[in-house]
Amino acid sequence: MRLLLAIALPLALLAQGAPVPKEANRSTAKITSRKLHKVRAAKRLPAAPAASENRPAETARPAEVTEAAQEPASAKSAEKKWEVNPEPTGTESVFGGHIDLGARWVSRTGDFQTYRSLVNLSQGVRMTNGQLRLEPADSKLLDSGLLTMTAWGGDPYNTARLDMVKRGVYRLNSTYSNIAMFNALPSFANIGTPGSPQFFNQRTMDTRIRNYDNELTLFPGTRIMPYVGFSRNSSFGSGITPIVIPPNEYPLRNVIDWSLYEVRGGIRVELDRFHATIEQGGRRFSDDQFVYSTETLPGNRSTPYFGQILSLTKGNQLYRIRGEAEHTKALVTASPWNWLDLSGSFIRSRPKTYSEMNQLQQGRIVDPNNPLLLLTGTTDYFFGNATMPHVSASGAAEARLNARMRIRESWETDRFHTTGINTLRSIQFFSPTSSANLVLTGGERLEVSRHRQQIEAIWDVSKQLTIRGGHRYEWGRSLMKASTYSQDSRYDRLEMERQGGVFGFTVRPVKRVSLLGDLEFIDGIKTYYRTGLYDHTRLRFQTRFELMKSLFFNANYSWLTNENPNPDVKFWYHADAITGSLQWLPGGGRNAAIIAEYQRSKVRSDIDFLYPLGLFPVASNYRDYAHTGTMLVDLRLPLAPGYSGRISAGGSFTTTSGVRPTDYYQPQGRLVLPVTPKMEFFSEYRYFGLSQTIHVFEGFRTHMYMGGVRLLM
Repeated sequence: MRLLLAIALPLALLAQGAPVPKEANRSTAKITSRKLHKVRAAKRLPAAPAASENRPAETARPAEVTEAAQEPASAKSAEKKWEVNPEPTGTESVFGGHIDLGARWVSRTGDFQTYRSLVNLSQGVRMTNGQLRLEPADSKLLDSGLLTMTAWGGDPYNTARLDMVKRGVYRLNSTYSNIAMFNALPSFANIGTPGSPQFFNQRTMDTRIRNYDNELTLFPGTRIMPYVGFSRNSSFGSGITPIVIPPNEYPLRNVIDWSLYEVRGGIRVELDRFHATIEQGGRRFSDDQFVYSTETLPGNRSTPYFGQILSLTKGNQLYRIRGEAEHTKALVTASPWNWLDLSGSFIRSRPKTYSEMNQLQQGRIVDPNNPLLLLTGTTDYFFGNATMPHVSASGAAEARLNARMRIRESWETDRFHTTGINTLRSIQFFSPTSSANLVLTGGERLEVSRHRQQIEAIWDVSKQLTIRGGHRYEWGRSLMKASTYSQDSRYDRLEMERQGGVFGFTVRPVKRVSLLGDLEFIDGIKTYYRTGLYDHTRLRFQTRFELMKSLFFNANYSWLTNENPNPDVKFWYHADAITGSLQWLPGGGRNAAIIAEYQRSKVRSDIDFLYPLGLFPVASNYRDYAHTGTMLVDLRLPLAPGYSGRISAGGSFTTTSGVRPTDYYQPQGRLVLPVTPKMEFFSEYRYFGLSQTIHVFEGFRTHMYMGGVRLLM
């Protein structure tokens, strides 16, 4: 019934006819004529003859007047009409835009937690989209302002953007986003059997993330442009997380609250052969997390421990982390001569963090330092701080030796180290009247440096063929805390080194066909991590066919294989994907448009790891094979002269096999029917379907219907 109402309402209004009176066409023609007169005056062109010069007013109108009068008030044309225009618009103020208001109905079956984790769209009244444009006449403060809003009124992701410009004086860009982050997949970190009272997710979150970003640029379009910026990111909400007290875990309620503030300022220099940006800024960070219990919990262990049943009667943790950092950034590009281009960047930061934790645990728990000793409770206080100086720099140069030969050299480096100290004060209770104090201090250091140098030559063999080839060398060092099972030293010193050849080509056999290719053959000598790139080969091919002026076909293929033959690692990884896309936009997509894309991909991984209890090697094998497709068809509906609607249909799907077989389908359709020159009605249908072969209990099916109106201004 709701679907019928959502579709029948626009159809009922359509049956009333297309109210497009001649007065509306005449007023549109007058407005367009005034704009044309202003353009001619600005360009010092002769004005069109007036109607009083023995010529009818209708024949004096230019072609664009008739087109403006007959242009349908579709969503696509409205958005194009109100794009930001930095050029003067004349002496008359301009105000316009559109607002989309609608209502959504949702019919859902299956697992609600999985639906909220992936889709999370609810029913109700929404402002799905809005755009307002203002161009005041003869204003000393504003030339053009544009406000864009999406998904306001209860959806999990809504945004707003404000752009304001006064030519030669300032440019203001402000953005806002609000994200409802919910994650409670039943198959992740759960206990019990699906359907039993004990079955629930032990790691969940239900939070809000809000982001603000503002930047003000002075004297835009000039050679020297100062700018300042301010950003604020925050998150708050609740969830579930476990307190780990080996050999048991206790899921507790969790309250999350963190925020990040950033202030930055700099200057941009734009000269004919030199461009530079210098920026200085600072950040402040806070992260508070409160974990608490309200009842006695048996934990995840259901068997006795040395004849005793472990439990937690009261437990809480309070984390407080504060951080600050300042950064300096410089970006430079220059062309001192016609045959030489130079570029470089430098970024330096020095973040600091201060953290503390208060923890209380009561019940029958195990001493973490002595697994044979049972305690009635512990009280812990932890304090620590850390610093991480970080420097990154890069440089590149390209020299054109002649009309067909170029040499390109690039270099980059990244260095940081983390130094931290900590203190733990703990009181252990053996009984209500017996306790012991424990004080532990420690510190850690992590050092990482990575460097990369590459040189290549680019040769334009002909107009149809360009080839390039070169050499890449990467090296670095790392110092980190040794593994718990290492007996040699407290720290591990690791090195990374690999080198090899890089090649590429561009082929243009005919005017409308092009083929690009990139190849890397890298020989690994040393690597930091077990899963890092070692002996690897990377290929990428991209081709583009312009079958006709409005028909395009693209095909891409990527291939990566990586192998670490070390007997202690035995890591092998392979991934490849092939993608094809088709775009048909006759007449620029005004009357019809078809967009389709299909991708086939696969990932395979094999690696050995040590099983924690027995420290013997175990193989980890991962396989994933996926098919993904998307298609959208958009058609214009010519219902009457000067009156047309639009209909679009399509959707996307993903089906995977391997370790976790999954099928996901999302078809959709939309109908837009203009009713008056200032009003359009739309109806929309969407479907979401998820099914899994192994985790059957995570499947869901959802039907969504929406009907609404677009008000044009």
